[in-house]
Amino acid sequence: MSAMGMLLTALCFAASGSLAAAKPPQTSSEGAALGLEVDLLPLVLSAADDRLGGAMNVWVGYDRLRLRAVASHIAFPDGFLTPAGFENRELTAAAGIVDFFFLPKFEGTWIGTGFEYWSNTISSRSGPTTASWDSWVATLGAGFVWRLWGNLYLNPWVAGHVLLSRPEVTLYNSPWTPAPLSVEASLKIGWFLWL
Repeated sequence: MSAMGMLLTALCFAASGSLAAAKPPQTSSEGAALGLEVDLLPLVLSAADDRLGGAMNVWVGYDRLRLRAVASHIAFPDGFLTPAGFENRELTAAAGIVDFFFLPKFEGTWIGTGFEYWSNTISSRSGPTTASWDSWVATLGAGFVWRLWGNLYLNPWVAGHVLLSRPEVTLYNSPWTPAPLSVEASLKIGWFLWL
């Protein structure tokens, strides 16, 4: 073998050793898991209006089932999902969701359903008064968990929300009733550990 051939062989072995070392550690226990997700939609929407927002999910799962507790806060930019004449719309939500995965190990396609509690505030361009109201919401969603490295993953998802209560909001003689159905899509970044 020539000196160039030996050098190329040595480089290939070194590269394969580096790639093997970069692989995430595998665990033998893969039944129950505990995870955390950060949702980018509330963060991005709120930042677009120079306000704070965010969302986080904590979940526990076993086999193909996952139970999620969700907390989020969104400050909607004026003119985006905010009716004409109103401004500074904010939504704080808490939810309990049950998800089912079609594949094991909490990856691939999932569907989920549950209930949410929404606390809303909105103000008017006509004066300083703020209106607030609460709503119970039924939700149905689906997504796809794509593992990036080990148990770090991306989770694009979409959900439909049905408002179970829709009180009319009136500020300065301008009425508004929230739509009975809303659709949401976003991207979550998550990580979990096997228990």
